[in-house]
This record gives sequence, structure tokens and C-alpha cells, in this order.
Amino acid sequence: MIVGVKTAGRLLSGTSFKVEHGYLLGLPVGAYLTWRGTMIEGKGVTPDVAVDLPYEALKRRRDIQLEKAMDLAKA
Repeated sequence: MIVGVKTAGRLLSGTSFKVEHGYLLGLPVGAYLTWRGTMIEGKGVTPDVAVDLPYEALKRRRDIQLEKAMDLAKA
């Protein structure tokens, strides 16, 4: 079970090469797929249980997503 917010969908493995004039050339070399063969790039992962993680909670050193996940695991 996934708890949290939908991911951005930016997930490709890549590598980079130094080229002339101090530039780097970045190339994707692999993609990530779900168990069902769906590519995650451009789509993201939608959680089973949506739980936001507000900045104010983080300032108070609380991870509301983790707390929810632990509650679900105990149930």
C-alpha cells in the first residue's frame, strides 16, 4: 500500500558525458515500469491513501504521511 501524494512522474535513469567547452550531455538510458508494465515517466505514482505533507507539519518535525502509514500497518 502506498501512502502519500502523487509523485511528479520524472523518473528516468541517465548518464552524462563531458563534451567540449565545459558542457555535459545527459542521455536517458533506462526507464522504470510498474509490476504491470506501465511506464512511470510522465505519469507518476498515485498513492492508495492520499495524505498531504504540509510544510507546517514538517517545521514541527511531524511526518503525517509516516504516521498514517504506521496507523494503517497496525490496523
